Amino acid sequence: MSTFPSFADISAKFSEATLDEIIRNAGGTRHTSYKFGPSGKKGDAYLSRVFRITIYGVKEAEQGQDEEQMEVGVIVKAMPDNLHRRRLFRSVIFFRNEINFYTKVLPAIEAFQKSRQPAPEKPFVEYPRCLASLCDGANDFIALEDVGPRGYRAPVRQDYISLEDALLTMRTLGRFHGVALAFNALDSKNFEKAADSLEETYYGEHTREWYTGFLLLAENVARDAVKHIYPDSKYETVATNFLQPPLFDDLINLVSTRSKLSVFGHGDCWTPNFLTKYNEQGQSQEIIIIDFQLARCSSLALDLSFFIYSCTSQELREQHYDKLLRAYLESAQELIKDLGGNAEAIISWESLQEELKNFGRFGCGMGIESLPMTMMEDEEVADLDGIQENAILTDIWNITPFKEPAKQQRLADIFKHAIDQGYIK
Repeated sequence: MSTFPSFADISAKFSEATLDEIIRNAGGTRHTSYKFGPSGKKGDAYLSRVFRITIYGVKEAEQGQDEEQMEVGVIVKAMPDNLHRRRLFRSVIFFRNEINFYTKVLPAIEAFQKSRQPAPEKPFVEYPRCLASLCDGANDFIALEDVGPRGYRAPVRQDYISLEDALLTMRTLGRFHGVALAFNALDSKNFEKAADSLEETYYGEHTREWYTGFLLLAENVARDAVKHIYPDSKYETVATNFLQPPLFDDLINLVSTRSKLSVFGHGDCWTPNFLTKYNEQGQSQEIIIIDFQLARCSSLALDLSFFIYSCTSQELREQHYDKLLRAYLESAQELIKDLGGNAEAIISWESLQEELKNFGRFGCGMGIESLPMTMMEDEEVADLDGIQENAILTDIWNITPFKEPAKQQRLADIFKHAIDQGYIK
């Protein structure tokens, strides 16, 4: 049996014609050959399967010149072939949303930036190019530029982020949100049109039955952690009050409430989705953002609080929280100015703080899912392709209270910080 995948493993609609389309979108004429590369590890992609392909092609030359050879690396995300896994993880909805982000939202952002006079010195470009996609609810795939050859790589799943990497991530998020804030302020009609192409994939009436069983498990794990680390304290009282069944309705409310600081949010701001380029000294230089399956138009505080509570240590938050927020704000304001907007009127330190007070608890609501997932050992990750017909989310994400004090501490500390900041009362 061949160990290499075939086009049919990706999608019934993925073919040599797709490779020609990819080469054309990368500036060439047609493909000449291709080869598959290695794919990812278990647990890195619940919602999709990931394929790596190197495509060789040619670019037609001027008269009298030889054809130019070209090589394009792509990452192709495809729907799970196990139909039960596809149903359980609602792959169809996530694929449609990400494809709409790449084919409708990003082109709208690009058109907005291109329309500005004078042209921005440093437009927002921190995302991979989409080179082909198909969305029909059964054979969906998306082919994205592989940014690995340009030196970008994912950080390790379980580690805390360093201050230097956290600052770079916050600055990159500032640019991602900054372009949306400028777009909304300067061309709200086209901003809204782009926003309409995104749908809520996670917290809504349509997901209540799918998600709430798991949410109850996650609440129980978090209550147990806070009880062990901060017994008989205000943290235990306030966190326990927050970690109750009505939390799901609160999360629906947080994702669906629009504010003056609503942006195209990423929705899944944990470190593997921020591919980082390091210099020879190991210092982080630039980030490319990937995985927009949970993208939504919502308050910028959702992404910020998700990142802060899922990826940083309590020590980092206690020592550098304001520094992280200021790096984010300066970066957002810089791009807004570059695009011709009145940065201080669009977002200020005061309006950012107010937004976090109103929406910052979201990071705890999402953190009780993402942190247990982050802290799973590789052998604890379920076999996703062994999912049975009537499986529900808790069969796969059957999380139980942590026994290790360090894991309890990490989860309890997000509540300590959010309560100290006044995000949860």
